[in-house]
Amino acid sequence: MELIDGVIVEMDPMNPPHVRAVGWLTKHLVPQLDPAHMLTPVCTLYMPSQRSAPEPDIAVLVENEVGDEAPDPLLVIEVSDASLRYDRITKSRLYARRGVADYWILNVPDQVIEVHREPTDEFWGRRTIHHAGETLEPLRLPGVKLDIGALLAFVSG
Repeated sequence: MELIDGVIVEMDPMNPPHVRAVGWLTKHLVPQLDPAHMLTPVCTLYMPSQRSAPEPDIAVLVENEVGDEAPDPLLVIEVSDASLRYDRITKSRLYARRGVADYWILNVPDQVIEVHREPTDEFWGRRTIHHAGETLEPLRLPGVKLDIGALLAFVSG
């Protein structure tokens, strides 16, 4: 369950591709992070000013801000299969309002990563789609790279 805009939302349990994606992302992103950063897999991101406490699949925060309402998580990733519509609409608006600079959706059914940047109020100024064969780099994590093809291959089993 997670708290979204003051409402408790029941979440489905993770299916095997979802679990594989979170594991792969954690394994491959953590070694690339600066020691001042912390990756929190499936952990509550507190947003008391929005009466929300979503649980993104991956959040990268400045280590000394974990547990507080950090001004801006460095990266938020949702792994979406059955939750694709929810992640594209409800969570997307929530993260845009929060000012998250980099919100990624690993779209499992379509085998792509949707990158949302330039948040303005509840919307995003830029949304791009990335496929296998590309490498993604988070805006606020210099030197961190994500091989989309390797991730998608692992998630597909």
